[in-house]
Amino acid sequence: MRKRNSIKLLPVLASLLISGCRTELSSSEKSISEGTSISSEIVSSETTSVTTSSEEGSATSEKSSSENGEESSITTSSEDSSSIASSEESSVSVSSEPGVPYNVTFVTNCETMLDAIYTDVIYDMPLIFREGYTLAGWYLEATFINIVSFPYYVTSDVTLYAKWTEGETAHFTFELHPNNNGYIVTSYGGNAINVVVPTTYNDKPIVALGEKLFYQNGSIKSVVLPATLTYIGMQAFKDAVSLESIVIPSNVTELATDAFAGTISLAQVTLSSKLKIIGNNAFENSAFAEVTIPSLVTEISSRAFAGNTNLLSVNLISTTPPLRFANSFEGTVSTMKYYVPSSAYNSYINSPYWQAYSAQIVVK
Repeated sequence: MRKRNSIKLLPVLASLLISGCRTELSSSEKSISEGTSISSEIVSSETTSVTTSSEEGSATSEKSSSENGEESSITTSSEDSSSIASSEESSVSVSSEPGVPYNVTFVTNCETMLDAIYTDVIYDMPLIFREGYTLAGWYLEATFINIVSFPYYVTSDVTLYAKWTEGETAHFTFELHPNNNGYIVTSYGGNAINVVVPTTYNDKPIVALGEKLFYQNGSIKSVVLPATLTYIGMQAFKDAVSLESIVIPSNVTELATDAFAGTISLAQVTLSSKLKIIGNNAFENSAFAEVTIPSLVTEISSRAFAGNTNLLSVNLISTTPPLRFANSFEGTVSTMKYYVPSSAYNSYINSPYWQAYSAQIVVK
């Protein structure tokens, strides 16, 4: 009988360069549970200084400053100090609620290789980097039809395919995040119809879109956002009147006030599976007919979806009714329906936030 394991990719602590394609790994020693592994070949860049000891067979590391003043370190052992290479494994942890595990293989479509794993759930999106490209997501097909949301519950043997979109940083400006964990995109000076936001800058991930990044941009119709993104700032896409569709990456947890307000052509939106807060006026006067509210959302703020007269279907995944305001859906049509899980129907119609709309609440 095969051993049941589930994996959880740990938070990123270090990023190492591999021939123009990188993967994020913990800088501490990696541990791995029996029967499950993700590993990558890591070749150190010229900006990393390594000291090796061939006599004792032990490894020491020295910190060196890279061109942008940051420091990095790596530990290795070798009989030849001119040859610096190591193989590391990403840490995994066993789930307290194991399911039936299956084989998962990865086609990265770049030089970084991820080993196959045997698991029932992948909690966090595997992050790999390719110089000059943005990781648009993992898909179930080589033709990139169905994108995978994380956590991803594995129900059969499966292969996941990485989709890359070519991008460049010439029209963007960046600012280091206060937490020093990545960069904020602060401005865009181009006029492209289809825009790709880069995944990295100065070898750090892009973690946020700044305020008014695409404010009143009348050209942009589609945008590919990096998988590393966690936050979309105030008025980031406000009055981007030509924007037609958006997929918000699965690591985004908050949409700030007016993030997509006034996107009158926005006909399709996919929200992040880890989204928790939909800010004030976030999608006011947008144009999509259907939206799915992910299970982790705890607050649908004031006028979040107000004024969208096309909106007919709101799919609520959570069995716990999220906070909403009387005007969260103000100005939508009276025939709009809120679809809820059957097990949560009574919770919704009796919730102080939702009971006034019980006539519109329907079991899925």
